[in-house]
Amino acid sequence: MWSVTVDVWIGNAAAVLSGGWGAVTRRAQETGYSRTAIYNHAQRVEQAVGNEQSGGVRDETLWAENERLQAENERLRAENEALWEAWGAAEQMSEAKQQECAATGSAMGLSLGQIITLLAILLSVGAVPSRATVGRWVAQASRQAEGVLAVLGRLCQRWVLVLCLDEIFFHREPILMAVEPHSLAWMAGQRGPDRSGDSWCAFLAKWPGVERVITDAGKGRERGVKLANEARRAETEGQEPTTSRPMEMGLDVFHTQYERQRLVQRKWRQAERLLDAATEAEAIVVQSKQRGRDARGVAQQARRAWHKAEHLFDEAVLAETIAQRVEVALGLFRPEGRLNDRQWG
Repeated sequence: MWSVTVDVWIGNAAAVLSGGWGAVTRRAQETGYSRTAIYNHAQRVEQAVGNEQSGGVRDETLWAENERLQAENERLRAENEALWEAWGAAEQMSEAKQQECAATGSAMGLSLGQIITLLAILLSVGAVPSRATVGRWVAQASRQAEGVLAVLGRLCQRWVLVLCLDEIFFHREPILMAVEPHSLAWMAGQRGPDRSGDSWCAFLAKWPGVERVITDAGKGRERGVKLANEARRAETEGQEPTTSRPMEMGLDVFHTQYERQRLVQRKWRQAERLLDAATEAEAIVVQSKQRGRDARGVAQQARRAWHKAEHLFDEAVLAETIAQRVEVALGLFRPEGRLNDRQWG
């Protein structure tokens, strides 16, 4: 918007452009504007007329753009002030909030060093807690959560229907572990004392609702499932079976795929060895003929070697074909992209 009326702009410009000696001074006395302002008005009027005649940018457009830039500048200034306020609040983070940040970071898998690095971004240099302090906060939060998680764990155990069982080792000490396959949730990780059937039976007793166990053909886990089923039957004798039904045991896909690869590789190695032997026998036949010797015996041996090699080569091709079909059947998705199911597999 114009802050000066149009007639004043034009009058000031006329005094500068066409007035005689002393016209600008008299115009300044009449209007109350300074001589510098009158000269600026004249320059702006001359520029506006020139732009209008040449089809250039109108003065109104320039003023609108100037107002837009001023509004954007005000917005950025307000945003900058809000950021500084947030930074000041971050520097004044309470100890309770720091403890919450440390406990949450530890629960997400961050190390103490990583937690301290994040706190150093939020806090001033002198306010960053030490590694020992953060360690005490995390240990305290773990003790507080232990009781709550124990209760939640017991409540959730009866809702687990399928478990994948296996062992992992730390310095030769077995860790009995269980994973729920649909959610991929780590349900348990028990240190030892061993991986015998009795240990697995005691481990499975904590999961009364489990109906199916998926594992490899480990003897300890197999016997543990058998003992757990016997214990369930003993508990439900003379009663209507409810949740303590016998557990079914099935092989996991991982070990099936692993054994499939080993079988195919073994077949191909055997076929390659016989093919090399048949090639060497064929070379002996050629060498015997070149030296004028009777090659009927070695030729018969070469034919038998080639027959064995071709037979084992066909077996390797068949095994790889079957393995590829098994891989498709056990895959999570079908070739067309749909989710696989038991019937299609």
